[in-house]
Amino acid sequence: EIMPSLVGSEMCIRDSPMLNTAVKAARRGAAIINRASFDLDRIKVTEKTPNDFVTEVDQAAEQAIIDVLKSAYPDHAILAEESGASVNLHDENDNVWIIDPLDGTTNFIHGFPVYCVSIALAVKGKVEQAVVYDPTRNDLFTATKGRGAYLNERRIRVSKRTQLKAVSYTHLT
Repeated sequence: EIMPSLVGSEMCIRDSPMLNTAVKAARRGAAIINRASFDLDRIKVTEKTPNDFVTEVDQAAEQAIIDVLKSAYPDHAILAEESGASVNLHDENDNVWIIDPLDGTTNFIHGFPVYCVSIALAVKGKVEQAVVYDPTRNDLFTATKGRGAYLNERRIRVSKRTQLKAVSYTHLT
C-alpha cells in the first residue's frame, strides 16, 4: 500500500510512518464503505440531530480505522466522530488521532457519491499530518505540516489568483 517515491525534493508517503499508517487506516475504512455502498437500502440510519445522520457503516469504518491506528500506535489518543474520545485523551497525550470515518454521511445514504474518509494527527494540539481519501474516485489527499499537500502523490498548491473574476468555478443547484 506504500506508493512509489517521487523524484527530487517531493515528499513521499514512505517518508512518514505516521502518515503511511493514516493512509492504511483510511483505505481500511473506505473498503467497508465501498462494500456497503452497493446495498444502501439495507443500511440502518439513525438521526443524531436534525439533518445529522449516523449509520452502522460510519461505526464499522471508524472501528476499522481505530484498529489500524491503535495497532501501530497503542499509546496515542483518539478523537472520533462516532465513538468520541478515547480514555487517554486527557492524559497529557501529545498525539491525538482525529477521525471522521464517513465525511458526507448524508450524501452516502442518498447514493450521492461525494464523501470521504478524513484522518488527522494532532501533536501537542497542532495538526501535523492529514489524510483525506475519496473512495469513489480513489483520490488520496495527504499533507504534512511544513512539507506541503499532495493529491495522489502529486504536489498541489493554492492558486496565486487574487481576484474572484479570474477564478474558474462551478455552481451546483
